[in-house]
Amino acid sequence: MIKEFLRKSRQNIVLMLVILTMAILFASCNGAEPTQSITDTPSNQPSQSPIQTSEEPIEEEPDYMEFDMIMQYQNGIQSMPLIYDYNNLTLTATDGYTVSIPVVDFENRLYPIYQSRSNDTLNTSLIAIPNSSDSLYILWNQHKIYYVNLSKQIMDTLLLEEDDDTTYDKSLEENEANGLYWGTKPKISENGKYLIYLTNRRNNGKTNDIRLYDFETKEDILLVEDSFYNDAYISETTIFYTCNDMLWRVDIASKIKSPVSYSISSNGNFSYPYYIYTKTYYQEYEILNLLTLNVEKGKLGSQSSALKISAMRTDTLNVASVVLLDNKNVTVTFLDLQSNEILKTFVVSESFLVVYAHWKNSKTFILSGYEGGSNEKTYMLSY
Repeated sequence: MIKEFLRKSRQNIVLMLVILTMAILFASCNGAEPTQSITDTPSNQPSQSPIQTSEEPIEEEPDYMEFDMIMQYQNGIQSMPLIYDYNNLTLTATDGYTVSIPVVDFENRLYPIYQSRSNDTLNTSLIAIPNSSDSLYILWNQHKIYYVNLSKQIMDTLLLEEDDDTTYDKSLEENEANGLYWGTKPKISENGKYLIYLTNRRNNGKTNDIRLYDFETKEDILLVEDSFYNDAYISETTIFYTCNDMLWRVDIASKIKSPVSYSISSNGNFSYPYYIYTKTYYQEYEILNLLTLNVEKGKLGSQSSALKISAMRTDTLNVASVVLLDNKNVTVTFLDLQSNEILKTFVVSESFLVVYAHWKNSKTFILSGYEGGSNEKTYMLSY
C-alpha cells in the first residue's frame, strides 16, 4: 500500500512539473519582443553575434564631423581658431626684409601658422621643405624667395642676386615699368631636393622664365625660357607643368621640353602620376595618366560647377576631393584616381560659402566657411 502511494505521488509530481514548465514557456513567448538590427542599407544585414559586456564600449570613428566655427589646419595643427598659445616671431633678412611669423610651440618644435586677415607683413603661408631635419621653410612675398629656419630662428634670401645674365639691382632698374619679381610661385619636389620658380628678370621683364634650384648643390639654373606655369609637379627626373590648356614635361638633366597634352585645363591638380581636371568647369572631369597618356573620363552630379579640385597621394593612394556646386547644394566627392571610382559623396548645404578647403591628412578633408550667410561652420569629411 505504501509502495502504491509513493508511485502515485511520483506521477503527480512529474505531471505538475510538466504543467509548470509549459506555463513558463507560454508566458515567455507572449512577453518577448523581436530583436531588431540597425542597418546602413537594406541589402547589408549584419549578422548577430553574442553580446559582450565591456566597461568601455568600442566607438567607430565617424566619417563626418561638424563644428560651429571656421577651422583651418596647417602642418597637422589646428591653426584657426588657435587651440595653442602662439607667439609672433620677427625675422629680418640681410636685404632688410622683415616679417612677423605667428608660431606655435608643439612638442618642442616651432610650427608656423598663417592668418591672412591679421598679418600685415606675411603675404603667403610658409612652405615646408620635405625631409628636412630642422624646421625649414620657404617664404615668398611675390617678389623674392626666402629661406627660413625656425629652429635657429633665422631667415635670409634663398637665391643669389646675380646670375649669368643680370643682377638684381640692374633688373630692378630695367624692369621698373613691368615690375620685377626675382623669384615667385615656388614649387618644391616631394623629396625636398628641387625647387622651381618663375622670374621675369631677363629681357626687361617682358617674358617669364622657369628656373630650377637644387637645395643640395645650391645651383640655380635657367630651365625653360619664355614660359609660365599655373601648377607643377617635380619628380626625381622630370618636371610636369600646366600652362593654360597645355601640359608640358621637362627633363631635368637635358632641359628638353616636350608637350604632354594640348587639351587639358588649368582647373586641376597633380597626384602623380595623374593629373585631374575639368575642362568646362561643369560636371565632366578627366584623369590623365602622365606616364601612359591614357585619359579616363567621368561625371559628377548634375549640372555641376567645379569650385575646387584638391588631389593628394601617398605611397599607395591617389585620391582627389572635388568640391562642387550641384543644384545649389555644395557637395564634396572623393575620387580614386587609379580606378576612376567614386569613393563617397557628401551633400553639405544649400547655402554654404567656402572659405577654406584643404586636406588635413590622407583620409580627412576640411571644408570651412559660412552657412546661411553668417554662421561659421567647418566640416571634417572622411572617405
